[in-house]
Amino acid sequence: MEATYTPGDGLVVGAGPRWLLVSPDPGPDAADVLWALVTDPRAGAAAVVGAVVDAVAAACGAPVALVLVDLTPGAETSTTRGTGRHTSLDGVHTLDLGGPDAPDAPVRRLVGGVVGAARLVLRPTGPTGPTGPTGAVTASEPGVPTEGLIDGIPPEILAASAPTPPTPPTTTAEPLLRVDRIDSTVRRDLDHDGRTTHRLPAPGGPPLPPPPGAHLQQTTNETVLAVHCPAGHVTAAYSPRCRVCHQAVAPQEPHRMPRPRLGTLHLPDGERVPLDRGVVLGRQPEPVPGGAEWPHLVRLPPQATFVSRSHLSVVLEGWLVIATDLGSRGGTTLRVAGRPPQRIRGHEQYVWEPGQVLDLADSYEIVYEVTE
Repeated sequence: MEATYTPGDGLVVGAGPRWLLVSPDPGPDAADVLWALVTDPRAGAAAVVGAVVDAVAAACGAPVALVLVDLTPGAETSTTRGTGRHTSLDGVHTLDLGGPDAPDAPVRRLVGGVVGAARLVLRPTGPTGPTGPTGAVTASEPGVPTEGLIDGIPPEILAASAPTPPTPPTTTAEPLLRVDRIDSTVRRDLDHDGRTTHRLPAPGGPPLPPPPGAHLQQTTNETVLAVHCPAGHVTAAYSPRCRVCHQAVAPQEPHRMPRPRLGTLHLPDGERVPLDRGVVLGRQPEPVPGGAEWPHLVRLPPQATFVSRSHLSVVLEGWLVIATDLGSRGGTTLRVAGRPPQRIRGHEQYVWEPGQVLDLADSYEIVYEVTE
């Protein structure tokens, strides 16, 4: 892989098949952390994406522009945040921060490392020439023999001639379809027991779910119709009382605005998970294929042996918190004060109300509460 970059206010971190472009520059301490994450050969793509996004958010806050690609053959992935863009055309990958093009900006070569940049272009190396330790094609100096290279064509090969191939029958050629792949993502999906699954649609059956990798795209449904209560809390336009302080809300014209945090999940060990985006809980959670955004991945203690690898999914739809048991072995039980426990059916969506408890495998209780 041959890398070139255009100097700028962002930061490029990467080497080999895995590269990150982020803006603003998170600083030297965060750059060291990002370098360790991006170049760790033992880390899988999903783990790197989550760790990098969290590290950038902690260092830069919001808003942030980010592009992360992994071009390992057979496991290509990409993710973007903010104005970050990734385009791929004829094997050439371009990472940029969405700013205006600067045609006179210098373009420089990069083998790997950390450097200030506004754009990064990755090209596959050609089939000729020896490769160095980084996989880049290296040129030899004139007049210096290079072991293993052929510096001329033997005369017997030049004199040889190939037999004339037979004339193929005349056919009507089908037009070639050119496909330009832009911001594509290729992933392996794991079921909740950790086995790789490949499914084909049955003849006449329902269509398959959205392709893997859709969860890496930015959501477009982050605004809601809202009003303000007398205390200033943002609440649902259709609710007569505030979702936070429960005061009566006077009639007013609703406005579309960014959705606020819908509350917090309280875990038995004291951890708090904010409901500013979706959540997947389990012993080794993975994002659910088809999700609109990258969720919080909450890994439960290993002693919770009856909890599945990916046990429970929580997604936000408008003002609603939707919980779904992902076909777990131990199941999920709804506990509400004054009512008998109720088992939730696997793969069915349930509207989770504040104050209610979901018990994973009857061994791990999670409480949903609304806070400011």
